[in-house]
Amino acid sequence: MPFITLTNTAEGFRGNKIVINTDAIVTVHTHVQTNEDGSIESKTMLYCPPHGNWEVAESVEKVTEALNKLTKPTK
Repeated sequence: MPFITLTNTAEGFRGNKIVINTDAIVTVHTHVQTNEDGSIESKTMLYCPPHGNWEVAESVEKVTEALNKLTKPTK
């Protein structure tokens, strides 16, 4: 089972590295939120049921690129 290392952006864990089993990732999408201070933040959300969502700093494109590298067939 392949794993991917990303940067957590969830409150209380911001900046910590997180290692996720790529077999558990169902969807990847961008979420834009307004913070308490009025600033706007874009996060990438990885949905991994039944555990829920992981919020990461890497863009959807970077996550997709990393996932595709792991799933490319070898010759």
